[in-house]
Amino acid sequence: MLFLCGIGFIRECDFTLKTTIDDIAKMAGVSKSTVSRALNGTGYISKEKKAKILELVKIHNYVPDSKAINLSKKKTMIIGLVLPSVAGPFYSEVIQGVEEVLSANRYFTIFMTFDENSSEKNREMYISLISSGRVDGMIIFDPEVNKSTVDKVMKFEIPIVYLGEDIHGMNVDTILVDNFNGAYSMTEHLIKIHKHERIAFITGPAKSFDSVERLRGYKSALENNDIKFDVNLVCRGDFTKESGKNAVESCLKNGATAIFAANDEMALGVIEELERRKIKVGKEIAVVGFDDTFWSRYIQPPLTTIHQPMHSIGKMAAKMILDRMNSNDVVKSPMRIVLSTRLIVRNSCGCEIIFTN
Repeated sequence: MLFLCGIGFIRECDFTLKTTIDDIAKMAGVSKSTVSRALNGTGYISKEKKAKILELVKIHNYVPDSKAINLSKKKTMIIGLVLPSVAGPFYSEVIQGVEEVLSANRYFTIFMTFDENSSEKNREMYISLISSGRVDGMIIFDPEVNKSTVDKVMKFEIPIVYLGEDIHGMNVDTILVDNFNGAYSMTEHLIKIHKHERIAFITGPAKSFDSVERLRGYKSALENNDIKFDVNLVCRGDFTKESGKNAVESCLKNGATAIFAANDEMALGVIEELERRKIKVGKEIAVVGFDDTFWSRYIQPPLTTIHQPMHSIGKMAAKMILDRMNSNDVVKSPMRIVLSTRLIVRNSCGCEIIFTN
């Protein structure tokens, strides 16, 4: 005869509840698969956590069964990819880069996108996906990530790569773009080649690391060329075409002779609004962007912009995840990769020729 209790089935004569892998995991503050990796002696786990788990095993006389030991060897062959959106050329190129590497290694990709009105809910969802054990690793593009979130994510000890954020002092791999120098080179091009001093800057969202770094590069270039920074020439945008259109009025009112939009989508909005006002882009006013989206060379006039290697970002993130999973070593020191940008000069800034720097 069997009795049903809260943790499963036990024999009628055995009223001593044995310690389970769930108990050890809860006491150690880790997942069951992390306990299994500690017991199995292989896999992705820090020395500190392994020591803590083995100490709990000893104290509570836990005897693992073969199922618990083999749990660490189980793979879902799925990698999670968290993005603010899948719309637009930027994210589509990142996705293509990730898929190119993962599919070649017989891994599937599960996508999750953000609800732009609920940052905390977004984080709870991807943390839940990690804790469920349904993914072997995760690539995360969270524009407003914080230390608390990273701490929660990393306790599950699966490979994680954060994109686009410079997460200093945390044990997590990151890949980001050199936004500062990209924006610096664009601003200096407008100053030195075209002699602009009234350069408006349209930002992205206030909490976006990319936007903050691009604004910093813009301001630094002004300062190093002895041009006084004018706060009235900084217009708030949100990386959408519509916000670029809406910023034009303020830019013109404050005497801008050039408009630097912090991404190509907003630059397109600026160009469309200037055309509506019968103002000739590249002749009466310069407009430049940042991203080098695939369509930026085809619009009229072709857009001067900063190229960032979106496809390479995706490929590199996927390769990093696979490298971490295939490593038999304990958790390595976190890797921080900064990818360079380059200036792509076309006609929207006023140049007659097209070249890259």
